[in-house]
Formats: sequence, C-alpha cells, structure tokens
Amino acid sequence: MRILLVAACLLGFATSAHGARGFNLTWGAGCWRDDPVTLKAFACDANEGSATFTASFVYDFNYSQVNYLACQVDLQSDSPTLPDWWQLSSGGACRQGALSSTADFAAAPGGCTDLWRGQTPDGEFTWRTAAYPEGETGPRVPLPNRARFVGTYLANAYVPIVKGVEYYVFSVTVDFRNTAGAGACSGCTTPVTIVLNEIDLTVAINPIRITTPLSNGCLRWQAAGVTPCGATPVRNTTWGQVKGLYR
Repeated sequence: MRILLVAACLLGFATSAHGARGFNLTWGAGCWRDDPVTLKAFACDANEGSATFTASFVYDFNYSQVNYLACQVDLQSDSPTLPDWWQLSSGGACRQGALSSTADFAAAPGGCTDLWRGQTPDGEFTWRTAAYPEGETGPRVPLPNRARFVGTYLANAYVPIVKGVEYYVFSVTVDFRNTAGAGACSGCTTPVTIVLNEIDLTVAINPIRITTPLSNGCLRWQAAGVTPCGATPVRNTTWGQVKGLYR
C-alpha cells in the first residue's frame, strides 16, 4: 500500500496569505490565524461539552463564481482498531449522533472571512470506517483503526474568491455524549491523528482542488500520540473517486 510516512505533523511557520494557496486546520471555532491549536486534551470524565475543529483556505487567483465545496478528513488511532468512542457513523454506532458539521460562518469570530457571505449552505456529511483502497484501482484493504469524514456543502448563490484572503471552509464538532458513567463508550483517552487531505471548490471556469497545508493540516487528539501525520491514505486522483470510496 502506498502510504507516505513522515515524522511529525505538517507544521511550520505561518506563511503569508498573499500569493499563497493551501488550507489550514485548527482546534476551535475560529481559524488558524485566530488561535493556532494542534492538540486537544480531554480528561474523558464528562458527557457534557464538545470539541470542534475548523478548516480554512487561501487561494492565489481570483474567481467570481463559487457555490459548491467538498472536503476530506482522515483519522487514525494509535490503537490497532478504532475505539468505540470514535464510532460516530449512523446505523447503531456506539456514539451515533455525536458528530455534526457546518459551513455556516455568518457569525464566526476572528480574522478569516465567511466564504458564503452570510448564506447557510446545504450540507451533507458522512463518517465512515470502511476499508480504504490499495492505490487508486487496487482492492479494498481493511484498515480497522481509520475513519474518514467527507463533507459537501452547496450554497444558493455564487460568491467570489479573492486572491490572498483566508476563508472559513467548514467546522466539525464531536460532542462528549456516552463518555463517562453508565453506557460509556471506551477509547476516549486513545490518541488519534486527524489530517485534512483535500478541499474542492466548484467554480464557473475550472474546479479548484487544494491538497497542501498552508501552515497546518494535522491535529492531535490526546497527548503522547505516536501516529505520524503522513500515515493517511494516498489522495485520490479525482473527487469522484473520493466520493465513490464508500458507495
């Protein structure tokens, strides 16, 4: 299996937004430039509360018409199998209903710009723990300690992208239900690595595909994690292949 292994998260000094392209990922409801946080530690002792991570992007060209966004986030636990605590898909998972996502940033805090200019895009997202393919055309290979978040968001009206401006893209929230006490799902304390792999935008001229972090594209859940940020599936050639992975 073609898997790129690197020693650490894709971190670095902040890159100037002007003339750059790429995405950022951070813990919290703001964007990377508001509060750059790569580690989320939780004592796993309560069922109230939640953890949110937020993505943003910068592009190096102007576009006048954008109305569709899709994204891919991959997760891998340090354990041989994905803990019950991270079983978030529908259909009887241990923590079914604990996952939500939004691309509505009309009231967002901080220094990034609302891509949709006050619109609330229609969104659809899935959380899957199915097998990943070997390469782009090979057989499906069980990888029991991984999961994938795929989100798509559609706005009613076109919006422009301005070169060098950092835009909010989406945020994902995982609430803490079934963490402690009776009915608790095990594995909350297991370290997990979360990597943003791809953002796609549909524009009037050509599609935009962003696959490179600007300052950071990798997050950690719980301290002392050992899974490298690069230990994620190889990116697919087309967005259609990404969406078709779980059909």
